[in-house]
Amino acid sequence: MKQICLRCNRTVNDGHLWCQEKNCPGGKNPVILEGGEWFGDLEILRFVVALETAAIYEVRRNNDILLLKIAYEGFEEKLKREAQTLLELIKFQHPALPVLLPAYLREETARHPYGKTVFRDRTLYFFVFEMVHGDTLRNFLLKNPQPWYQIAGWLLIGLADGLALLHQADRFHGCLYPEMVYMRFDREQIPRPLLLDLGAACSSAEMRRLWKPSYTLPSYMAPELIPGINENYANSTTTDVYGLGLLLFEMLAGHPTYPSTLTREGELYRMIAHGHHEPLNRPDLEKIPLIIERAIHRDTQIRPKDVAALHSELQAFLPPLPKEKKPYPWGWKHAFILLGTLLGLSLLCVTVLILPG
Repeated sequence: MKQICLRCNRTVNDGHLWCQEKNCPGGKNPVILEGGEWFGDLEILRFVVALETAAIYEVRRNNDILLLKIAYEGFEEKLKREAQTLLELIKFQHPALPVLLPAYLREETARHPYGKTVFRDRTLYFFVFEMVHGDTLRNFLLKNPQPWYQIAGWLLIGLADGLALLHQADRFHGCLYPEMVYMRFDREQIPRPLLLDLGAACSSAEMRRLWKPSYTLPSYMAPELIPGINENYANSTTTDVYGLGLLLFEMLAGHPTYPSTLTREGELYRMIAHGHHEPLNRPDLEKIPLIIERAIHRDTQIRPKDVAALHSELQAFLPPLPKEKKPYPWGWKHAFILLGTLLGLSLLCVTVLILPG
């Protein structure tokens, strides 16, 4: 078990995390489990990523490999809303959304979409979902800061499609950033995103009451959500447009729209509120930079009206997103059928060869 800083990524094993940076909230950061530890009946295999409100782990339950999400102290209600939202949308099996599993062994997902357990004298809330092999967008960008524009565009279109489903259910995100986007490449090397976090996971009417600045990184906060900017905020659809715009800007520019390191929050918020950032210098991409500049505009009325509109605008300048080709679901039954077929053909060939004439 170790403690990790969500800003500078320093880690310690003795519980005394200290950082020389003034703006690093080291002492307030969560405890992270390590491989080999047990969380109830779940064996921690590896730590995946520390989000702003929860940590993600790869775990084993019996013979199944799953993903586990544990809320940090103070963010339990947010995790409950996420689990309930995933339960409502589970029938759609959208590839950009986690497939929720029962929190407890031999239980039903509908009865236990999330669970709680006492771990070292603390009650921790969690949920589990199907395993997906991939990496976070943040780690991908560390290896390739400026991916090919089709990769970036397809990734964003996949995210926009998943967010559109959330919006149809009157659930809004409000705090997208690269660590919460999990990505994998399919058999044809097409990027397929997965949202590890549903953000505020609340209705537009509840957004102002339930959303908290601590849900996101300061450099990814929408202008209308900055404390004190707009107390009557209610336009959640364009807030998610803004979040998608920031992600696409970062992938195409090779750097975040606004500084993502230890910049003073007050200074950073002033930059965001006034829209002071370097323009996207990509004249090779026709009108895509103009679409992005509109998406991240400080005025919500200038942005595309919702994520579906942003999806449509981008799609006009990108090749169609190929449908994923699923591998054939081979199992013992199929293997025996194939073996029997081959054996039958072999016997037929032998019979033909040994017949007279």
